Amino acid sequence: MRQYLGVFVGVMLGIVGAVLFGQSKPPPAGSVAEEVEEVERLLRGAQREIRELRADGMRARKRHRSQGAQIILNDIRSGKGASLDDVFGITKPFLIDMSPLINRIRVKEEKEHFDGVAGRYGRKYDLTDRQQAGLREWLDQRAEENATDFVKVLTNPQASFLDLIEAGQDAERNIEGIDGFMESQLRGQALADFKQDRMMERIESVEHEANGLLHRLDNLVELDAEQEDQLFYMMARGSQQYVPALEIEGMTGSRIPMDTAQRNREIRTVLRPEQIEVVDANRRQRREDAEREMGEIGLRLPDNWDELALDDW
Repeated sequence: MRQYLGVFVGVMLGIVGAVLFGQSKPPPAGSVAEEVEEVERLLRGAQREIRELRADGMRARKRHRSQGAQIILNDIRSGKGASLDDVFGITKPFLIDMSPLINRIRVKEEKEHFDGVAGRYGRKYDLTDRQQAGLREWLDQRAEENATDFVKVLTNPQASFLDLIEAGQDAERNIEGIDGFMESQLRGQALADFKQDRMMERIESVEHEANGLLHRLDNLVELDAEQEDQLFYMMARGSQQYVPALEIEGMTGSRIPMDTAQRNREIRTVLRPEQIEVVDANRRQRREDAEREMGEIGLRLPDNWDELALDDW
């Protein structure tokens, strides 16, 4: 659509310009019919050009899809394996066409999920009818925004397969912002209870994630007690749910949050050289296993596979 949108605009501006130019001239006697005929002739020409552009665009898209499919087929036949980004790329036109339906499905799913949130908060904090209606409205709006954000990835010509994965992960954290809304609605003890409950939920989530990562790493390299303590707090600070205000039992030193890449670099400073060798060897093996599994179905790992597997030791 973008490649000929400018031409559409140009054609329509040309028509408007012709009409305005004709109107700006003093019409000679008996010329009304001639001016109408000229405008109609320009309009017919514009419509014909638009039809041709649409046909050219459809043929170009079909040709592009056919060429993309042929590249994928050749990669599979050669044993190279098809790129996931290439597969994602040729499906984008279909996904774009289906995006209104995809958007509606995601909105429906999120609203159904949010029904449970609305019911739980309504009972737990004894919300009034007005507050419950406000919460339901906020959640519905959030569902619309979340669905729109996800569909934007599908319709973005520059989006990669990794972007799609990240969009799916973001969808799992689809209730961000509810704290501010609830705090604007509650007062007194109900507000204090809500803040305390949310703080405990965050702490439990962060600790659960950190314990899971620590357990997997310990099974791999047999950490000692001192390493376990250090690494637990590093992994907690690397959680997306972590904020410095959380009171994690026993945490000392820095409370600054870390992204996943930074957390992994810090973890390596705690491990001994022989443990690092085991971690690196295991990671290579996991990649080889993933490559073999993908190869069995004619695909190959994306170039940025490592970014998809940052939590896999």
